[in-house]
Amino acid sequence: MHNPATQAFIREHLNSTDLHRLLLSAKRYPDVQVPYAVAQIEALRKVRDKIPSWYSPDLIFPPALSIEQSSSEETAQFKTTLFSGKHLADLTGGMGIDSFFWAKVFQQVDYVEQNEALIPVAVHNFEALNSPNIQVHHQKAEDFLEKTNTYFDLIYLDPARRDEHKNKVFRLSDCQPNIVELRSRLFSKTNKILVKTAPMLDITEAIRQLGCVTQVWITALHNECKEVLYLLEKEQVPAENEIPISAIHLSPRFTSFTFTKKEEEQVEEHYALPQQYLYEPDAAIFKAGAFKVFGTRFGLSKLHPNTHLYTAETFNPEVPGRIFEIVSTVKYDSGAVLNVLPEAKANIAARNFPDSIDNIRKKLKLKDGGDWYLFAVTLKGGGKNILICKK
Repeated sequence: MHNPATQAFIREHLNSTDLHRLLLSAKRYPDVQVPYAVAQIEALRKVRDKIPSWYSPDLIFPPALSIEQSSSEETAQFKTTLFSGKHLADLTGGMGIDSFFWAKVFQQVDYVEQNEALIPVAVHNFEALNSPNIQVHHQKAEDFLEKTNTYFDLIYLDPARRDEHKNKVFRLSDCQPNIVELRSRLFSKTNKILVKTAPMLDITEAIRQLGCVTQVWITALHNECKEVLYLLEKEQVPAENEIPISAIHLSPRFTSFTFTKKEEEQVEEHYALPQQYLYEPDAAIFKAGAFKVFGTRFGLSKLHPNTHLYTAETFNPEVPGRIFEIVSTVKYDSGAVLNVLPEAKANIAARNFPDSIDNIRKKLKLKDGGDWYLFAVTLKGGGKNILICKK
């Protein structure tokens, strides 16, 4: 815990532009744990945008990796819209962000964490944040399940996605705790299990490994996929292709798109050459794999079976994703492009196209940035073209 001098130092230098210089001047502050204070300032800067309600020098922050792996405020708050009740167990407590927000919608939360160093941090922060309904337990998830007599409304797990060498892992069997091995023990203590996994994990494979999945949520922030959540239940488990999958875009505009794999398999896709508007689904929909049903749901035509971009003559602001006006469709040739963009500057994306973005930029002799957007695409019929667009 930081002493008063260290806490005052953190407050005073919170907006310092040269933290390295602060480290070098440590001798000037004999009562301050300067390296620790600088680490806290660095952590607070990460927290300021990711978890703004925790942006306070009164709190204590663990190493940067814990902050990196923690839920953001938006994703933690979203989870609290899905469930509420009397008693929840968070078996992978970590930094405590999810437990803190769960405590707003559950009467009692058990925070369980095996890393001893995080325990006093959690105790201090929950007290400073006025969350008296969180009970802190220094235990492995397996040991907690073995000893508790409580039957929970919900058990939540966010398995560690790093191995003993701190390398990232993605398979469920490589994460800790191993959900697949723990499933029967978890179901002896609850009827509902919510599992958070890395966005890189294949959803179909995760459903098969986890078993008993009744719903999936994929959350995205600013067009970046952040979390995939799986609800496991004992009863009324749907067939794999009938599990509802919801693509949730949290910010800057909340959108929700729910479908099933069965609907995706059965829907008929329509294709067309570029029309007036180009629609790019947001990251959560890409991750969900709603490629056919997305177009059908919003009355859009796809450019090509493997080009996951859509077009229409009409503008629909309700479509979740980015929308562009197509100014020109030209061949893959620098002269054709520069004829439309004499300033030779644009943002470039490639979809189902044989060249990399770097090669496209070199061939078209373009600088990066500006207000124009270029999509290098394969169109219906196989043509390789450049769509010159404005957002």
